Amino acid sequence: MAEMSQSTSTPQSTSGITLYEGDLFAKAPANAVLVHACNTQGSWGSGIAAVFRQKYPDAYEIYHNTCLEKGDALLGTCLLIPAGERDIACLFTSRRFGRNVDNKDMILQSTKTAVQDLMRQTRESGKPIYGCRINAGLFRVPWEETVAVLDELGLNMTVYEILPLKK
Repeated sequence: MAEMSQSTSTPQSTSGITLYEGDLFAKAPANAVLVHACNTQGSWGSGIAAVFRQKYPDAYEIYHNTCLEKGDALLGTCLLIPAGERDIACLFTSRRFGRNVDNKDMILQSTKTAVQDLMRQTRESGKPIYGCRINAGLFRVPWEETVAVLDELGLNMTVYEILPLKK
């Protein structure tokens, strides 16, 4: 299991997942794929998804319209959206959000197939994958359990725990 470092300069990694403290959006390089877990309802209304919506409004519109068109059929897939210098990867790991999120086992299974889809779509590009602690926020899945799925798949990803945004 990967541990988070206490410094942005010293990563911790015991797998393909390297963890840092800091702001994902400030630290990820321009050619990166930014990954986050999404619902299939078309809502980036809270948590880190709201930050993605604020920073990438055009990507949000693509995500939202895709959800309106395909809905729950997206569960367990990845929507890769070109967003200027970076790509946005929406891992559809739960059908709903809020109190109605899918159960932990379904989220972990959907994470596995969504990450497999992400890996398939990014294989040729060689772009580095950056993200947050997917599923660990509003989907309430223990981070260690998601890391186990990512490790099983051999995903190499740099993860930042985003610090609170200053208003």
